[in-house]
Amino acid sequence: MSARPLASTAPSPNPFSPDFGQVPDALVGRDDLLADLYEGLDAGPGDSRYTSILLGVRGSGKTVVLTEAERHAASCGWIVLSVDAGTNGLLDRISQAIRQTPRKYESLDLGGLGGRRTTTGDKSLKVGPYQEKRSEQEVSDPDADMGLREELALLAEKAQQAGTSVLLTVDELHCADRDEARRLSNYIQHITKRSQRPLAFIGAGLLEMRYTLMEDKRITFFRRCNRHEMPPLDFADAYKGLRFPILDAGGSVTEPALEQAAAAVGDLPYTLQVVGHTAWALADAPGREIDGHAVSRAVAIAERTVDENISEPAFHELAETEQEYLAALAALGGSGTMAEIAGRAGTTPKAAAKTHRRLDLSGYTRRDDGGTVTLTGLVPARVIARNAPGGGPDPSDGQPRTARPATAGPTPPTPKRAACRKWMPRARAYCTQPRDHSGRCRSK
Repeated sequence: MSARPLASTAPSPNPFSPDFGQVPDALVGRDDLLADLYEGLDAGPGDSRYTSILLGVRGSGKTVVLTEAERHAASCGWIVLSVDAGTNGLLDRISQAIRQTPRKYESLDLGGLGGRRTTTGDKSLKVGPYQEKRSEQEVSDPDADMGLREELALLAEKAQQAGTSVLLTVDELHCADRDEARRLSNYIQHITKRSQRPLAFIGAGLLEMRYTLMEDKRITFFRRCNRHEMPPLDFADAYKGLRFPILDAGGSVTEPALEQAAAAVGDLPYTLQVVGHTAWALADAPGREIDGHAVSRAVAIAERTVDENISEPAFHELAETEQEYLAALAALGGSGTMAEIAGRAGTTPKAAAKTHRRLDLSGYTRRDDGGTVTLTGLVPARVIARNAPGGGPDPSDGQPRTARPATAGPTPPTPKRAACRKWMPRARAYCTQPRDHSGRCRSK
């Protein structure tokens, strides 16, 4: 007697995607932004939205929106070039992507963009009464003498002849080498805006671009690009973003638990994905209903995950003076005037105002019409307390803690000394020496 095959016991896949840049099952809170991007792309080079930049903090969904824009363009038959500026060599990566287009888009006539080619032909040689025919082979490399600007222009021209367009997307634009960014902006400015060729551009980067690349006097193009700041999620967005993936995957959730989870999401799509993913796993869904107990545990775990992956990296990218400013603000309960912050941080109001501008443009703080500065959710007070210079604000008196004096002789293991992390523009790296080091900063 043969054994009956066992029914599959594999659990339903988790419908949430907490990995950075991965498109979730339900994309919420981004409909208006995507519609505006699509309208700009469809309108052509004369529309300001044809060249756009997405700005937002980590976890706000910039890469996901970028991916959706690429999908829209591809569905319309566009040629899509997708690269990132996370490391040097951005222009080379764009050039390499262009050279792959003849193979990826075989239905289009993209000859001359694919690299080395071989051509053959017959030539006749006549000397006196004698005539000789011989075959010659010519090997040419059209790209050898073609720079990126010419490659982009030729690609846009061929796309136009084929009745389509080109979309170039650049993620992590805030990391771009300044010289490469200048050259790329000049190329796009010339091809798209001056020549009106169908080369659309969408870049994505952190908010700090508002006081770095966009204030560079030699990169005026990025300043003129249409800016889209990633909108924060509200309760209704979080509610839909949790409910529909759970139900579509065959799971269930109690109404109080769903409301509790949605209320804990806050502004960021990344937090939504972490809360949903963790609650699904803890409840053993879809076999069991997601209840308040699972959500409570998921929210606590998600808080630590977001701190580790979003808030702490954002804090450690700041200069020491910026960290001290945030520590002073946290010591004031997360809200205070510029004068109060300057006094607590031990600096002048002028210096505090300069620091505040960078932090405000980067999404760490906000200032209301009355002049009161408050912390945003990007780096909460609890993260500042754990990571600020000197140990952060002391809960007992609200004053910044002082570092413990060093002791001679053997001591118990202590945490690794915090790095300086001062940004060095020429080296394009952060200082890796201890925070209180002497001499110049070094990245190695």
